[in-house]
Amino acid sequence: MFNKLKYFTMNITKKIEQLRIEKGWSVARLARESNIPTVSLRVMLNRKDVNNYSIDPLLKLAEALGVTVSYLVQEDNEDSQKPKLTRLQRDQLDRLMKAAIDEFFDSEGE
Repeated sequence: MFNKLKYFTMNITKKIEQLRIEKGWSVARLARESNIPTVSLRVMLNRKDVNNYSIDPLLKLAEALGVTVSYLVQEDNEDSQKPKLTRLQRDQLDRLMKAAIDEFFDSEGE
């Protein structure tokens, strides 16, 4: 059971680190975005101890990273759920797509 618990914790840590790196954030930036003290976050990520992952920090981290808590705690073979785009990211994507479509149709008439 200990090995399963250790694997579970390491999997959460791996996902948090992967998402943080994808966003180009430092640990300090993730701490700010999730409203978790930097020292506490570093301890969570470095000790890889399941006792460091209570629900409150997981909720804060998931929100900051734009994913659900269930995404963070799923085992790798259950990773069918993709990280969600934040509302801001969806709005930006919508604007970019609209601008590209408008530009395409505007240039078609030339």
